[in-house]
Amino acid sequence: MTLLKICGVTNVKDAVMVSRYADYVGVIVHSGIPTPRIVGNDVAREIVRSVSGARVVGVVEGLRLIDAIKLVGGLGFEVLQYHGDFEPSGEVIDLVNEFGIRLAPVLTYMGDKSIINRAVKLSLIDYVEYVLIDAPKTNFTKYEYGLKLPLDLIREVSAIPRVGIAGGINPSNAVIVMGYKPFLIDVSSGVEKSPGIKDEELVRRIAEVVRNAH
Repeated sequence: MTLLKICGVTNVKDAVMVSRYADYVGVIVHSGIPTPRIVGNDVAREIVRSVSGARVVGVVEGLRLIDAIKLVGGLGFEVLQYHGDFEPSGEVIDLVNEFGIRLAPVLTYMGDKSIINRAVKLSLIDYVEYVLIDAPKTNFTKYEYGLKLPLDLIREVSAIPRVGIAGGINPSNAVIVMGYKPFLIDVSSGVEKSPGIKDEELVRRIAEVVRNAH
């Protein structure tokens, strides 16, 4: 069964709504890349307290892994989705155990399929919740159906347990992606009415596509 993550949630109302449809609610708490979807610590804590029935993911880009774990763990998130150099170490393991948190490393596809082998290795680490293969946030390439990852990569990745995909997925092209039955799909702008504000009808539609594919 493909898991659904809706990312870039910016307020409690949307977070609670999304939790009725998705397995994961993603909240960006730090990014070195400008984004309208980032939230402050107080809002992040409120979202964590308010959501039930889905796992809440703190998303971080632009920090060292150690600092990202401390930030997201301190805010009470269950999972850290980390955009950056992911190097396991004894200190990482100690912090994972201290905060009771799981990690979701992100690998950015830059045209090199060797990323798949890296994803497989990371997915085997016991404290890894999932691995996400994503498109670059800027200067990305548009592929078939408006996706930001090529279909042949999606097909190969979909055969790997605990490895998901993101990049340009929306209710219109999700049916194509779901033909491969990936482990997880991550959607953000594809279910928005404006940057950072989710549209329940679009969220419902993409959840139906995922459910009906199985």
